Amino acid sequence: MSVNPVLALAPRLQRAGGRDSRTTTLLAVTAFAVSTALTLSVVAALLGFVARADRPTTALEREVGGFYVILAVTATILLVVPLLTLGGAAARLGVARRDARLAALRLLGATPREVVGLTLVETALQGLAGAVVGTVLYGALLPVWTQVPFQGRPFTAGELWVGVPVVLLAWLVVPLLAAVSGAVSLRRVVVSPLGVAQRAARPRLRAVRAVVVVVAMGFFMIVSGIGGMPLAAFVAFLLGGLALAFLTMNAVGPWVLGLLGRLRLRTARTPAQLLAARRLLDDPRATWRVVGGLGLASFVAGCLAVVPTMASTGGGGDQDALLTADILTGALLTLTITFLLAAVSAGIAQAASVLDRRRELSLARLAGVPAELFDEARRREVLVPLLVVSVGSALAALVMFFPLFGMAAVTAPQGLLLLVGSLTVGVALVVAATEVTRPLLHRVLADTVVRAD
Repeated sequence: MSVNPVLALAPRLQRAGGRDSRTTTLLAVTAFAVSTALTLSVVAALLGFVARADRPTTALEREVGGFYVILAVTATILLVVPLLTLGGAAARLGVARRDARLAALRLLGATPREVVGLTLVETALQGLAGAVVGTVLYGALLPVWTQVPFQGRPFTAGELWVGVPVVLLAWLVVPLLAAVSGAVSLRRVVVSPLGVAQRAARPRLRAVRAVVVVVAMGFFMIVSGIGGMPLAAFVAFLLGGLALAFLTMNAVGPWVLGLLGRLRLRTARTPAQLLAARRLLDDPRATWRVVGGLGLASFVAGCLAVVPTMASTGGGGDQDALLTADILTGALLTLTITFLLAAVSAGIAQAASVLDRRRELSLARLAGVPAELFDEARRREVLVPLLVVSVGSALAALVMFFPLFGMAAVTAPQGLLLLVGSLTVGVALVVAATEVTRPLLHRVLADTVVRAD
């Protein structure tokens, strides 16, 4: 098949969704823009520290410039996975409604190649638009980042400019990642379009996910407790452990939420509790897309809980005081970005969930279900998983890094205050972000015309 028919059909498929598709596209572009802007900002800071280490101008930069680069790489690892998660969530926006339309095309005779081509075109264009807007946002944020001092002086805008090649690379990589995520989301359509069209239940998540997580965490704790590794090998092992932790969290998170859904279903006493538990049990992956960003952010908070203790026990010299202050500043900045990402991801995922359930919500409303019940169910569907995921992720980080941090991570008042404060602010941000979708829910409920997708 030539590409031209795919390109010709893609805009028609987009327009067929009407107002909902325009909203979904706007949400996707916004998510890609935020992730691009913050990714470029993180890369800019890393390149800035590398440049200072290569061309030091102060005694501090000459002596510990390499250590700052290690810290910057660690912060980048902590932030990259939440950024990629937000980008992946953007590519999956409206996936249920898009799957239904593409499944209909498959049943009418479209080939898997044509279906995948349509998705690649749609998501890649959204990714490209988001990357361009995100680059503009990154430029607008440069004056903000230049106000944050490191190593005794703030970065200049020139130090934080990544350069045209990096920008062009972002414009290439973001659409590519968007297309890959969109194609992965279509596996069910390509393999079984009839199952999608009939809204067949997805296979239940397996407990082997939890076994993998326990094994991975145990291996990391054993090796990190041995010690005696060269510094370069230890740093590489630490960064690899962080990446592995994020991957395993994304694997086990939906399974844990599925267990929570079964428990809440047995204890439900009101219609709102029953509806929230049923939704959670039916599709724990969808709920994880809402709360997973906060889970990753809470894990980062658990990793950084020891930083205030490190800062308070630093040496008395000026350079030691400056280094510990910079570590604390970097930790707070990393936490701020991760929790903002979690809030944006939760709000966008919740809005997408409302649009994906438009037909179900409209039919229930026409059957006489009050709007207040949907509001209460939406809050219950998010709040309890939020608390479970945030506290559980922070505890997992403390346990995983216990061989490195020791009791300082769980007994020092400064670290516990930072951890509790971060989780409180993070949960509040995510709850506020999901509440922003309330007008969208009421707009959907007010629509008395139920269209077949």
